[in-house]
Amino acid sequence: MNRELLKQLALPVLVLFASLWFSLQGTCVVHAQGLHQADSEKSFIAWQSPGKLHHIVGSEEGDLSISPAGIEFKARNGSTLNWAFQDVQTFRISPRRLALETYQNRKRHLPGVTRYRFDLDQAVPPFIAAELAREVQRPSQNAVPNPQSQGIVIAAHHRALTHGTNGVLRFRDDGIDYVTSTAGDSRSWRWADLETVSNPDPWHLFVFGYRDTYAFDLKQQISRKILNHISDEIWGHNENGLKAAPEALTPDTTGNNGRRGDE
Repeated sequence: MNRELLKQLALPVLVLFASLWFSLQGTCVVHAQGLHQADSEKSFIAWQSPGKLHHIVGSEEGDLSISPAGIEFKARNGSTLNWAFQDVQTFRISPRRLALETYQNRKRHLPGVTRYRFDLDQAVPPFIAAELAREVQRPSQNAVPNPQSQGIVIAAHHRALTHGTNGVLRFRDDGIDYVTSTAGDSRSWRWADLETVSNPDPWHLFVFGYRDTYAFDLKQQISRKILNHISDEIWGHNENGLKAAPEALTPDTTGNNGRRGDE
C-alpha cells in the first residue's frame, strides 16, 4: 500500500477523532459551568422573618422572605406580594427594617413610584443583606455590614449635623464598611454604590454614595495606597458600568490611573 493511499485513509480518521475530542471538551466545560452555577445558587440560602408592612393608614402582618427568586411578602389575610430583583429600583436595609422603592407606578395616577416599608421581627443576617445588594445591583443603602469581613481598619468619627458616632472604617477588596455600635449608623458600600470619595487632608475622608454621604474625621492617617485603590475601583465601575474583578490591597498592584478622590 503506497503512502498516498495511507494518507487518504488516515485523514478522515484524524478529523473524526479531533471532532470527537473537541465535542467532549465542550461538554465538560458546559457541565462544569452548570455545576458552578448550581453551587452559586445554592450559596444563597432563602431567609424569612415575620414582619409588618406599613401603609399610609395602618399596617398588616405577614412573612417576608428573600430568596434567589426575589422578595416576597405573604400577608396573614392570604394576599401575596412579589418582586423580582430587577423590579427593585433601590432599597434601604437595616437589621430589622427593609424599605423598597420599586418601578411600579402609584395607584390613582399619583406621581412617583410605589414604596414599601417592612418592620421585621428577626434581624437580617449580614450575608443576606450583602446578597440582596448583589442581586439588585443598582445603588442601595446597606446598614448591615458583615462583622467577619476582612480589610484594612482605621478608627474614625462620623460627623453629622446634630450628632456623631465613633467606629471604624474597613477598606475591603470589594468595598468600604463603616462599623459602629450606634444603631442605624453602620454602612456597607459596594464600589457600585459609590460615586466618589474626597480626601482633602490625611485626617478627613468624605464618602459620596449615590444614596447617602458620610463625612469622617480619621483618628489615623489614611495611606496613599488605600486612596489609590478606592479611586481606581470607583473610577472603574463608573467608567465601565460593569463589575470588574477587584484588585487586592497588596503592594504594587494599584497605580495612579483614574485617581479621582485625592486629586
